[in-house]
Amino acid sequence: MNYRHAYHAGNFADVLKHASLVAVLLHLRKKETPFAVIDCHGGRGLYDLSSIEAKKTGEADAAIGRLLKSDAVPGVLQPYLDLVRGFQPASYPGSPLISARLLRASDRLIAIEKQPDEYAALTTALSNDRRVRLIHGDYVTELPKLVPPPQRRGVILIDPPYEKDGEFAEATQALITAHRRFATGIYLFWYPAKEKPAVEA
Repeated sequence: MNYRHAYHAGNFADVLKHASLVAVLLHLRKKETPFAVIDCHGGRGLYDLSSIEAKKTGEADAAIGRLLKSDAVPGVLQPYLDLVRGFQPASYPGSPLISARLLRASDRLIAIEKQPDEYAALTTALSNDRRVRLIHGDYVTELPKLVPPPQRRGVILIDPPYEKDGEFAEATQALITAHRRFATGIYLFWYPAKEKPAVEA
């Protein structure tokens, strides 16, 4: 696997994905009953925006960097930006850390990560949080074991790197299988817009 999110953390795609995740989590918090978050691609949890990787692409500067400097942003983005500011000046939270910040005492987060070095970093970032369970493995194998969650409410985030042939079909099947087992869940499914015919199918 060649994809490393350290080069892309805080880019326009992260802004869209994470602002959406924050909106969903705030919606779930409106009810007192607990919910679960299942993050199928946890990554390393926290990204250094001053790193060589981040500076090489400049993607964060063009996206989250611009938003953080702006005096006027759409209201829907404000809770997300407030959360990100809590990790500044030079760090950007991945989806597991964003979720962990918005969990209540009775809510739970399960984050899956396949790559050993990313998993090790994620463990360091979240090891002290009792509401969190980390799984070192492949989401295709692990997700069916996790749905439906005991809470019977929750959100599932599926965000593969889409590096290999057939990965979109694999992710789509994982989504369909999970939805059959947990039809009342909220699914955030990141898909490759460049594969438009496959997406429409």
